[in-house]
Amino acid sequence: MLIGVNLGGLEDGSTFSARANYDYNVPSVSLAENWISLGCLAARIPHNLYRMQPGGQGTALDATYLGYSTSLAQPYLDANGFVIFDPHGFGSIQTSGTTVDITTTDGQAQYIDYMTRLATGIKDWMGDADPWRVAIGLMNEPSQHDNATYQPLWNTAIAAIRATGYTGVITVPWTAYQAASQFSVSNPVPAVVDSVGPCVVEVHCYLDPDNSGAGDASTSTTVGVDRFAGLLASTLPDCYSGIILGETGGPSDAVSVAALKAMLTDLTADSRVLATTVWCDDKWLANNGNYLTPDQTDPRVQVMLACLSA
Repeated sequence: MLIGVNLGGLEDGSTFSARANYDYNVPSVSLAENWISLGCLAARIPHNLYRMQPGGQGTALDATYLGYSTSLAQPYLDANGFVIFDPHGFGSIQTSGTTVDITTTDGQAQYIDYMTRLATGIKDWMGDADPWRVAIGLMNEPSQHDNATYQPLWNTAIAAIRATGYTGVITVPWTAYQAASQFSVSNPVPAVVDSVGPCVVEVHCYLDPDNSGAGDASTSTTVGVDRFAGLLASTLPDCYSGIILGETGGPSDAVSVAALKAMLTDLTADSRVLATTVWCDDKWLANNGNYLTPDQTDPRVQVMLACLSA
């Protein structure tokens, strides 16, 4: 299992603000390089959909803003790592200047146009790189509807992405903010249709009491293991090549660190789990308990590195 971080910042600030390093943080490439130097070769790079396509449906992506993401991603490609481009829209699209649910008629049209253009941009950037090194997420943390509602939309989006010629990984989210705990033997991950592949399911699992990612301390050293138990006991549909834990985290107190260690140890033992990216290295979130830097004296970083070498 690859382990790394979310390189946050491009999604920061008010949704419809657009001034780099004023309204939102632009992470430095050196930050990515510092994590890579530790052996943390996975990264997830969230972005704001409005900033990526400020002209709305039918217009080109903003080349400068897309360049922030690809510049952060390039060191991972060079290091034979793995990088996820994450549309951080929470089940909505904002490219029209308003927030629109992607399951509505207007929202779906905007969303499919967006994903087509994003896939084209990433395809052109990655060139002939190993398709297993690059992933596009379909959406961050949808929650407005049940999985049966999202399923046909994901199939439409996957088909549109593949029609661009993009052959990299697609990560598939499900409802309940992508909570790993929603799945079990009796409620397995829904299938999708991807005639090209690879396609993986992306889940989130925080270690705070309510799984919100607010940065509060864990109250149990087995909370992550418990929240993953049903998913790991279930069978993945054949359409998936594996599982990615796209967001997890907690502060550096002893219980939270023990919970992180127990969960990562459990995930490392399951060959279906391909990568984990911890939330979050973003200096604008320095007061959040989940804030993490490549500091080897941090016990959370020590746990990550220990699991890499296990």
